[in-house]
Amino acid sequence: MKKILIIILILIVQKSIFAQSKKESTSFTVAEFRAGYGVTIFGKGLKERYEAGNFSNSGGGLASLAAYHKFKKINYLNFGIKFKSLGAAPSKGDSNQEMFFNYWGAAITTKYFPLDKDAKKGIYLQGDYFFVSQFTQKYRNTATKYFDHQFAIGSGLVFGFGYDFPIGKGKTMLTIGAEYETNSRTGEVTGVGKKNFRSSNFGIMAGIKF
Repeated sequence: MKKILIIILILIVQKSIFAQSKKESTSFTVAEFRAGYGVTIFGKGLKERYEAGNFSNSGGGLASLAAYHKFKKINYLNFGIKFKSLGAAPSKGDSNQEMFFNYWGAAITTKYFPLDKDAKKGIYLQGDYFFVSQFTQKYRNTATKYFDHQFAIGSGLVFGFGYDFPIGKGKTMLTIGAEYETNSRTGEVTGVGKKNFRSSNFGIMAGIKF
């Protein structure tokens, strides 16, 4: 999956740089803030405990803050950096168990506007590479007063799509979109040592770009 997303991003960049008859002469920088809701899907290293405890769906509030730059000679594309986090609501399990799965990440990001050479508005495709992605997972059982806490750090990829459109006559944009994120992280587990954890998240977000 990661290799496919990377190849798609490379092809998009090549198309934007080399397959143009006219180069854009302007550049700009914008900031973007988005918030929404995401549902976590647990993979290897995480789903075993999740399924054994018969926990309810896990999800919570997503938020991201990004800065994008449009280069003069590269049409259709914005490049940027992003910080993203998820604050999970409690997931309920058997025997009064609760689980919280939170994470944050720092990424390099691109937005591709296939119908807008100026890369300002309209339909977009999004690709992010999280070079740092850390989760914190907490379990608790209030009846037995049992608490467990673990974390792991690694990397991740995001593929998304959406639409940016102007608000009024200014340069402020309303941005909406959906995105799928997949992560691989490694952490130390007591009595086991290093262990790989995999998870993914599907989220819907909206916000402003200015």
